[in-house]
Amino acid sequence: MKKLAIIGTAPSSMHLAPYNNPDYELWILNGVYSMIDVQNTTNITRHFDIHSLDVIKAMPGGYFDYLQGLTIPVYMQENFAEVPTSIKYPLEEILAMFPRRYFTNSISYMIALAVYEGYTDISLYGVDMAVSGEYEHQRPSCEYMIGYCEGKGINFYLPAESDLLKTLFLYGFEDEKKHAFIAKLLARQQEMEQKKAEYQAQIDQAKAYMNTYDGALQDVNYMLKSWVW
Repeated sequence: MKKLAIIGTAPSSMHLAPYNNPDYELWILNGVYSMIDVQNTTNITRHFDIHSLDVIKAMPGGYFDYLQGLTIPVYMQENFAEVPTSIKYPLEEILAMFPRRYFTNSISYMIALAVYEGYTDISLYGVDMAVSGEYEHQRPSCEYMIGYCEGKGINFYLPAESDLLKTLFLYGFEDEKKHAFIAKLLARQQEMEQKKAEYQAQIDQAKAYMNTYDGALQDVNYMLKSWVW
């Protein structure tokens, strides 16, 4: 079986994926299509979008037209007639295999399907989940799936650029390094705040000068209009 690479949209590592490498299958999802040349990437074998159809149709940039024109399988919530190559994601089978039902993002569903289908060599590119907000609650599910794979003996590769499965310090054992790092960041923060305040004071002073000259300019214009022109 070929190696599998799952591609996300994080720019830190998506460019490192094995595009056009015949040893790999590539699975992509959602907005990846707008960031790579899908038509000329020969080893993309599946596209995934497990959002509701209404959400998909509302996405900008001609995304739904793109899905309708794909010739590769498109894994969705259902087999939708409007997307000719759509395939229903086998949710029931996946939940039977993963009864904890811990799926908070599309990448986790993709990894689970790869495990279900017997892939033994999986890579992730363009998947960081390092930003707060939506990714904050999505990341643990993805890391759980990676741990599941490694526990099953599946060869799982993450590029060094990915933030998944990373920590700066070992809990408990590296507190001294942690505190030193925090102190350094706080000192840097204070320095930046001071510089910001200095430049803000310069801006405020410049605005005061500008207002002064603006008032003087209006006075000159009034005199010209009243007494000369």
